[in-house]
Amino acid sequence: MTRQIQEIRNGNRHGPVSSFVNSANVTELNPFVLWDHFYLPHVEGTAGFDFHGHSGVATISYPQIGDIGHEDTGGHSGMLKAGGVQIMSAGAGVLHKETVYPEKRVADAFQLWVALPANNQEMGPVTYSTLKQQDIPILEADGAKTKVVIGQFQDKKSTAQPPVDMTYLHVNLEAESEWQHLSHKSQTTAFIYVRHGSIDTGGVHLSAGELGIFEKGTEALAVNSSTQKAEFLLVLGAPLDQEIISNGASVHSNKTNLIAGVQKIQQLHSHGISQI
Repeated sequence: MTRQIQEIRNGNRHGPVSSFVNSANVTELNPFVLWDHFYLPHVEGTAGFDFHGHSGVATISYPQIGDIGHEDTGGHSGMLKAGGVQIMSAGAGVLHKETVYPEKRVADAFQLWVALPANNQEMGPVTYSTLKQQDIPILEADGAKTKVVIGQFQDKKSTAQPPVDMTYLHVNLEAESEWQHLSHKSQTTAFIYVRHGSIDTGGVHLSAGELGIFEKGTEALAVNSSTQKAEFLLVLGAPLDQEIISNGASVHSNKTNLIAGVQKIQQLHSHGISQI
């Protein structure tokens, strides 16, 4: 038996960003609280987001075309090259800036947010885990190339350090092929996003730009391509046993921590940026 799709989303587009998981449905895919696809086909110069704050959440950036420069009020800075992945856990609060450097005027990136566990990370320090493209494991078999961005697929395991029990896979599937994944028993939350082509999975047909949410469970996931190649991203995770409260930029397990996170961000806006 395979897990079925219970909902299809087309996303809410605002500017170059299409949002599929956001503050309006923040609890439905616990522990995932945001999924954005950032796409700019004609960029003059650079693009991006000036200094803004987060707390209680980890942001997972995965650029496909173009690089992302980042710096924050914790003293961290660097360049995430296309194809690499970066996990930034905001902890008790941080301001950061992301500058997108397009490739031939095109920028294409995904960002996933994960709620931080309340026991030690939600109000903890800012931490990073980054992998370059060449360090992401790949398994090629049976007409499929599977990049293990986070977690494990068959015998390939990523060294990226996520804040929660999760798997993040990026799959290129040849035409008329089938791909399967048996999820970990704890990872009952799962969604799939089609980047190119179309697929059949969980009893439905999904086309490029559509996100499918699997029903809760641990059954195997099966994906079939049609007469053309397909490319998709699959994300699975173990739900956190805690409340999820969001004001958009911050995600916390209770109102006390949310207020503290907002106050920390406000303090950094007043004093932190000048310290970089």
